Amino acid sequence: MAEIGTAPFSRTKQFDQEERKERIFNAKERTIGVDKDFLAQQVAEKGAAAAADTDRDRYYDKLANYYDQKLVMLEQEKKEIEGALNKDLVSFRAEYQNKERRREFDMSDPDLLKKSLPARVGDDDYRNSISGAQKFEGEDLSAGERKKLQLAQQASWCKQQMAEKQAIAANDKEEMLAYCELLRKQEEYQTKVAKMQESARADLKKTIAEENFVLAEEKKAKEAYMAQMTLAQNTNEQANMVKNDMLCENPTLAVSHAAPYTRVRKDHWKGMSEDEVANVQEMQATQREELKARKMAELDAERRYATQQENFRRTMEMKAQQVEDFKKEQRLQVAATLAAQRNEKDARDETLKITNTNVPSADFFAQFGTSAR
Repeated sequence: MAEIGTAPFSRTKQFDQEERKERIFNAKERTIGVDKDFLAQQVAEKGAAAAADTDRDRYYDKLANYYDQKLVMLEQEKKEIEGALNKDLVSFRAEYQNKERRREFDMSDPDLLKKSLPARVGDDDYRNSISGAQKFEGEDLSAGERKKLQLAQQASWCKQQMAEKQAIAANDKEEMLAYCELLRKQEEYQTKVAKMQESARADLKKTIAEENFVLAEEKKAKEAYMAQMTLAQNTNEQANMVKNDMLCENPTLAVSHAAPYTRVRKDHWKGMSEDEVANVQEMQATQREELKARKMAELDAERRYATQQENFRRTMEMKAQQVEDFKKEQRLQVAATLAAQRNEKDARDETLKITNTNVPSADFFAQFGTSAR
């Protein structure tokens, strides 16, 4: 039997069974039709949720890729540091911790230690003198054997615990297989119901499409009739507007019959005389000259301000360069001081290497065993 996550048991969307039953067994909705607005809303919500899921997955993918690259870099750096430390450690051991440099090398013989007995083999050892300091109160010579027994007992307990864990794991696996079988049956039932719903939905869509086609034809005919009516009305309106003296602004309507040359009818007035138009044009020319002079003054002020800002910027750059030069000089002085200190330390270390060397002579080792104290 396959496990969860393989092809036979791919994860599917979980449906609300109560909502599905209410939608399937609703006789009114199944006979008359479905709510198209509600379906459209569902489609929009699903699309928005899918887009949000896609954006979130893309964001987490980028974040995971970034942290993966960061971890790889940190791991590489860690390996390089560990390699350098190990190399220095091996070099230090090879140079300063070899066997010939040990204090006890001249006092110890590996072959002699293999042949000699331990300082104490038991409580009845004849070598255990009163002043030998080889037997003490509270010692336990059987500690080694007891430790071996304890280790064997602990190993037995571990094997027993492993057997119990394996039994629990087998039981969990059987429960998981049963759960997988239940999921497979549920998926088969959901697939069957979904196919039935798809068939019913296809029939409903076909009926709705036929009705929509009839409505569309009726709408086209109505729109064609309304277009003809609108065209006729627009044509009549255009003809009336062309013949209308008020809309065409006929200047003869503004002449006053009481005083044709001095007065006009304000309710029918449609424009100014040539003198009035000339005065307006002269005033506009004057305004344009004033506007041009004002703009030139503004440009001159902006130019002076820009020059002032440029001078200020150059001054600040000079001051900043002076500060950087001062910092550079200080850094050079500090570096020189540090170099002098390092040279003094190196010279002091060389002196200490010479003065602190103290190699024991043969007389120092020959004095051992010559006194009974």
